[in-house]
Amino acid sequence: MDISLNPGTEDLIAVRCCDVTKTYGSGTAKVSALRGINLDVYRGELLMLVGPSGCGKTTLISIISAILQQDAGRCEVLGRDLTTLEQEEKDQFRGASIGFVFQVFNLFPALTALENVAVPLLIKGVAYKSSLAQAQTLLDSVGLASRADAFPGQLSGGQQQRVAIARALVHNPELIVCDEPTSSLDHKTGHEMMNLLGDIAHRSDKTLIIVTHDNRILEFADRIAHMEDGRITDIGTGKARGQLL
Repeated sequence: MDISLNPGTEDLIAVRCCDVTKTYGSGTAKVSALRGINLDVYRGELLMLVGPSGCGKTTLISIISAILQQDAGRCEVLGRDLTTLEQEEKDQFRGASIGFVFQVFNLFPALTALENVAVPLLIKGVAYKSSLAQAQTLLDSVGLASRADAFPGQLSGGQQQRVAIARALVHNPELIVCDEPTSSLDHKTGHEMMNLLGDIAHRSDKTLIIVTHDNRILEFADRIAHMEDGRITDIGTGKARGQLL
């Protein structure tokens, strides 16, 4: 199945998966999570992965994010073949090039919004004052300039998600991976989040991969890849490119 957006535009590819497989367990407990995934994701694209629970979506983004190692096949991310990297190199690559937005936000409750956003920079060894200054810029960009000193428990769900997005962006990653970013948000807040993420992808030429069960946000996708039983069964153009699925 041809799942390319524009075949032949090799220089535009941010992620390429070729015949990627992943199995958990052994013997009678063996489970094939991925059964030969072939997928290209393009720079500046917002791609959504959809499908039933257990179909392999989280496993796939974990491999793309250099968290898991595939059993077979090749995964190239931002021009790097992940299979050739040692674990320390993967950790460095992930810290420098990939941002994460999680369903449950994963904010540190004892840190302010500003400090939470600054964490990726502090881990990289950026000076404290510089980290906070850059974090403030990101909070400004997501509309939370006045809440920089608030703790997560003092923020609404939507505000916490904005902090999580700012944290994912503060180190200027080329790839942003989101796992169910809107499932715990109401319709209005979810759409605000997706407007923000879509704008980031298209304006900054960053690549977004979003795993979701939330049908309310499918209209924001450039393309939608459907997964089932460890395989991509279909991929279609989303409404964000001016076409209906």
